[in-house]
Amino acid sequence: MDDRSIANGKTPSAKTLGGKTLGGKTLEDWRQEIDTLDTEILRLLNQRAGIACELGVIKVASGLPAYDGQREQQVLDRVCAGNQGPLSNESVTRIFRSMIRETRQIGTESMERQSSKKTQQENKDK
Repeated sequence: MDDRSIANGKTPSAKTLGGKTLGGKTLEDWRQEIDTLDTEILRLLNQRAGIACELGVIKVASGLPAYDGQREQQVLDRVCAGNQGPLSNESVTRIFRSMIRETRQIGTESMERQSSKKTQQENKDK
């Protein structure tokens, strides 16, 4: 590889590097790494959703609403403060808002089930 091509602002193509990128990995290597990360992200998202269900149970028992805008803003502020890129804070905010919305939906469904169980139990006790 010619260092002058990088210094001149020209990035060599994978073809000129013998099918490898500057990191020494092939396209397939990078794709495999992305697949591994996607699997881990999915595991973590499902773990987060499970916690949202548990929070739903606690919120019903405590008489709290499903949505807490202040808490959502705290989460967004915290993740943006820790963001080191390359994603912009705007991108991080959009991603996390979507994630929060989906887990809130699961938590709300959990709260509804919990509330229904609580009502059924109260009716049995009468």
